[in-house]
Amino acid sequence: MIPMEERFLLIGKITKTHGIKGEVRVVSFTESVDTFRLLKEVYIKKGDFFQKFQIKNVRPHKNICIVAFEGINKIEDAQTLIGGSIYCDKSFLPPITSPDEYYWHEVIGLEVRLITGEKIGKIKNVFNTGSNDIFVVYNKREKKEYLIPSIEDTIEKFDWERKILWIKPLAGLLD
Repeated sequence: MIPMEERFLLIGKITKTHGIKGEVRVVSFTESVDTFRLLKEVYIKKGDFFQKFQIKNVRPHKNICIVAFEGINKIEDAQTLIGGSIYCDKSFLPPITSPDEYYWHEVIGLEVRLITGEKIGKIKNVFNTGSNDIFVVYNKREKKEYLIPSIEDTIEKFDWERKILWIKPLAGLLD
């Protein structure tokens, strides 16, 4: 049996209720709040338990999204979900079609090395600037963070089998 945390992908967090009809405000951890519109069901984790919910409606609101779930029709029901983490089943993700494509959860934890073999650190986070992703790489020995852009001039190759990202950094990137 696959542990729940390996089967599911964390995609958001319920922060509070919205209105009196059972809707909740969700901070999305995905690249776009539109991801929630593609899903028919999600799993909400509170404490040690996962519970499946059908999505009734999703709409963007500023930089969050408002989500309505089947069976949650009043504010009192919605209040029980506050603080819950929202997960989707990884099997619902569309397949990757190129060796240079990735999901953010797949690159977190990859070791980053220069093409010379020198270890730089491990990817601990990813964020998007609008034009490209940035890998936040932490070097434990030096207690230092590096911001590595995911661009053609920097990324040499992803070695998925060995869990290594090979880079050729631009001048000054690691200073």
